[in-house]
Amino acid sequence: MDPAEGHDVHILARREIEVTGVERLERFDAEAFVISTRAGELSVEGKSLAIKAFDRQAGIIRIEGEIGALIYGDHRRAARWGRLRP
Repeated sequence: MDPAEGHDVHILARREIEVTGVERLERFDAEAFVISTRAGELSVEGKSLAIKAFDRQAGIIRIEGEIGALIYGDHRRAARWGRLRP
């Protein structure tokens, strides 16, 4: 099975993001969330970020605020992908 299978990211007007395939919420504050997903580690960076909803059993998190960047990293491969530029 592809590691990214069962993982999606939906961004609404850069003000809200929904992530599926969440395994753990590693850490978060108003400027960054670090999330372990089925596709590896995902960092969501921005301003005034806050949890809108989090369903641990379903593996879905919704974050609201000013979304500035999404960064995928996999410590096993030490790579980064997917930076959004304002």
